[in-house]
Amino acid sequence: MAFQPSDDAAWLSLLRQHMDEMFTCLFKMKEQGLVNHEFTPHIDIFESADMYVIEVDLPGFSNDDFSLSLSASALRIEGVKRIEKNDTTVSYICLERHFGRFSRTIEIPAAFDPASRMTEYERGVLTIRIAKKQEKR
Repeated sequence: MAFQPSDDAAWLSLLRQHMDEMFTCLFKMKEQGLVNHEFTPHIDIFESADMYVIEVDLPGFSNDDFSLSLSASALRIEGVKRIEKNDTTVSYICLERHFGRFSRTIEIPAAFDPASRMTEYERGVLTIRIAKKQEKR
């Protein structure tokens, strides 16, 4: 049977013990390089009279660093951004940019034809335009 604390102080002590164990485990994983870094790029989605537009911020990416796939009406954008510097003598003072893998899935409304998508990647922004279905215009 699991330990059941009898008062608030005992509950807090148990919580602290579990939190300490969790952070110890996470730090060990990071030191050993076992942590997969992930981030979520910012997106804007808007609709015009005849288009559904998705804009994804992907600064520093090349066209080979991300991919698009379509499954029914779900558009999946995924990729990876790698740290370019491999100098092990570097000690960062501040590192605010995000690196690692990302994946975003966006459901395309039924009024639009996902197969009609047009993509453009310019100045760090991926723009995906999806036309309205002919019968819905």
